[in-house]
Parts: sequence; structure tokens; C-alpha cells
Amino acid sequence: MECPKCKNTMKSNSYKDVEYEQCSECGGLWFDALEAEELVEVKDAAQIDTGDPKTGKKMNKTWEANCPKCNIPMMPVHDLEQPHIQLEACPSCHGAFFDAGEFKDFCEETFMDRVKDLFAKKR
Repeated sequence: MECPKCKNTMKSNSYKDVEYEQCSECGGLWFDALEAEELVEVKDAAQIDTGDPKTGKKMNKTWEANCPKCNIPMMPVHDLEQPHIQLEACPSCHGAFFDAGEFKDFCEETFMDRVKDLFAKKR
């Protein structure tokens, strides 16, 4: 599978019986429909996000990305509980792509996340 952001190869992995793909270059994570929501409930799931958050911030500026499964444009989506997190979702297969560092942040809402949310810019 090709990374929707940097176009490098994504490697299949699993954690606690939930499958996901991780980019070997930028560290982004791809989840099929509902896999991210399933995995976020698993203890220590944030540890799968091993990519560099600085790289993730750079890659998050890449707006145009096609779904690695359907090859149609994905849409930027903000997490309702943590609006500073912007992931890309496929409107067809409902898969989701998290830039490096975003899934870890998605799993671990902190006091600072709530402060960031107060000042989050709408894109």
C-alpha cells in the first residue's frame, strides 16, 4: 500500500488483533473503517505511533491526498473532542490517515490538549 502523503510504502502491522498500516518514511498511520476507534480503546495503543511528530506537522500541511484503497480524494476531518487534531478520511471506504504523532495525541487527551482546543484555528 502506498502512503497517501509521501507516496512511500506502508507496512502492515497489528496490535491487539487490530490491523493498521504505517508508512516506512513519514510514519503516518492508515486505519480501515472504525479500526482507529477500536484501537483507541485498547490500553497502550498510542505506542504504535512511532513516527516523529515534527515530520507529522510538516506532512499535515499536505492537503491533497488520495485514499490508498479507493484512490479518491480524502477529506480533512477534525476530531470533535480534540479539534486541533486534523486527520484525513475517505468518504467512500471511511478509512482514516493520521500523520505521525496524531494518533498518539488522539489516544491521550490531556489538559494541554483542552487548552489547545480553546485556541485551535479553524482551517
